[in-house]
Amino acid sequence: MKKLFDVSLRIPVLVAALALVACGEEQATTQLESRSGSSTTGTATFTQDGDQVTLTLEVSGATPGKHGAHIHQLGDCSAADASSAGPHWNPASKTHGAPDTNHHLGDLGNIEIGQDGKGRLTLSKKEWKLGDGSAEDVVGKAVVIHAGEDDLVTDPAGNSGGRVACGVIARKE
Repeated sequence: MKKLFDVSLRIPVLVAALALVACGEEQATTQLESRSGSSTTGTATFTQDGDQVTLTLEVSGATPGKHGAHIHQLGDCSAADASSAGPHWNPASKTHGAPDTNHHLGDLGNIEIGQDGKGRLTLSKKEWKLGDGSAEDVVGKAVVIHAGEDDLVTDPAGNSGGRVACGVIARKE
């Protein structure tokens, strides 16, 4: 009878455990902080699974209705009105639009906020990258929530008003 803790039994278990860790999902996250005198806050989590990155955006403290949500070019939310985040992230120089059209890589569409001030948006893209340093890498950019609804057509920013929340995207280790 073999011992339960025989080295020959532990090695395959160790190899399997290491393989599971290597296949783990990569993530990048941000905490959204209020800007422009609003009470809007939230979190954004980007998760890579295979060749696709999925964003889960959760907002609270916002006014009910639709609010434009975008990834902005600069990872800087230091300005009181979040203007320090710069323009929409647009590495391919496309026109502004809805997420299901030919659009800026930073166009997320609108997040619907309920009467309780909360909303959730989930969006996946094969074009987004996590931490590879390419032009399509979301890390180091900023997620911005706007005061109003994005009309999904007006270039370059969707006419969605002031910036009410902002957070810099960082890779989760």
